Amino acid sequence: MSASATTAQAPPAASPAPAPPTPVGPDLRERLRRWRFPILMVAVLIVFSSVITILQGTGRGFLDPDGVNANGARALIRVLEQQGVEVTPVRTNNDAVAAAGTDSTILVTEPDRLHSEQFDELAASSLDLVLVAPTRLDEFTPGYTVSGESFDEVLAPNCDLPVAERAGTVRLGVRYYDGPAGTTTCYDGSLLIGSTAGDARLVLLGSHAPLINRYLDQDGNAALAMGLLGQNDHLIWYRPSYQPPPGTEQSVAELLPDWVVAVSWQLVIAVAFAAWWRSRRLGPVVAEPLPVVVRAAEATEGRARLYRRGRSRGHAAAILRDATIRRLQQRLGLPPGAPAHEVVAAVTAHSTWAPPDVADALIGSDPADDAALVRLADTLDALEQEVRSS
Repeated sequence: MSASATTAQAPPAASPAPAPPTPVGPDLRERLRRWRFPILMVAVLIVFSSVITILQGTGRGFLDPDGVNANGARALIRVLEQQGVEVTPVRTNNDAVAAAGTDSTILVTEPDRLHSEQFDELAASSLDLVLVAPTRLDEFTPGYTVSGESFDEVLAPNCDLPVAERAGTVRLGVRYYDGPAGTTTCYDGSLLIGSTAGDARLVLLGSHAPLINRYLDQDGNAALAMGLLGQNDHLIWYRPSYQPPPGTEQSVAELLPDWVVAVSWQLVIAVAFAAWWRSRRLGPVVAEPLPVVVRAAEATEGRARLYRRGRSRGHAAAILRDATIRRLQQRLGLPPGAPAHEVVAAVTAHSTWAPPDVADALIGSDPADDAALVRLADTLDALEQEVRSS
């Protein structure tokens, strides 16, 4: 046999064992668990800020000229500007009067927010005035009244006003008006054309529906809005902000900008989350063994021993009798504090005991010794048991 055949092959070298992992500190899960509350608080603040920004930037206010939501008026503003009408948004009476020219129309989106001095200033000017759904006509425009109210609905012109005839049916309603002689009434009174104190055109529009984005492309709403607001080259879009009447002082809250409320709410939420995050949390209830276990009857027995040591057999007997009488009164339907003779008579009627025995048990003399006190307790217990079983 050759040497090569007899020589055993050497076993393959074992692969080296992998090195143990080197600790690198807490893992990602532990870090997330540690920082979950700050991360959640920051996320909530970001979401809340985004919602506020969207509501303020996109939704804006009712009949806002830059509002693109359903109740905004951005679509009508674009159409007016395409027709060559210059639109100037204002929020105060002074800005409206200052921006007005000789060929201007003032649209007041919320005329009921004006006080009488502000309205008199607008009405005395020689500017066309369009009021959207006013109600305080008796104060602002004498001779004009609200004749009715309803939900908005599609109405026909029913008048010979060229603007209304071109528009045809529109969505109006809500408020209907009556005016003095010489006024033009259309859409069953939901559109009324009269004159101001300055002998300018006064338009009472009973509903905001023809002006907002939601209904502008329906029926003849756009045509009516264009006809009423586009007769002059300049339109002042007046959304009244709160202004105190002359001679009154504004509070600090009224002087604050609108964004202060949103920022304040964000701070309140941030503080609440911080307090919740840093507050002490109580763990589960832990049962702690008491050093001494006190039996339920220990207090009663201790009190009895005190009576026995002080030889207060009469006091102990009175306590037993009073407790028995109260339970018997409840059992027999007697009022609390019933006279002793009534209790004795009622117990006698519901037991086989003789009246003297009942009276001796309930209102008899004090026991002479401890043995007599024990017999009295047994007697009271037997009497009460018989009344209960009757």
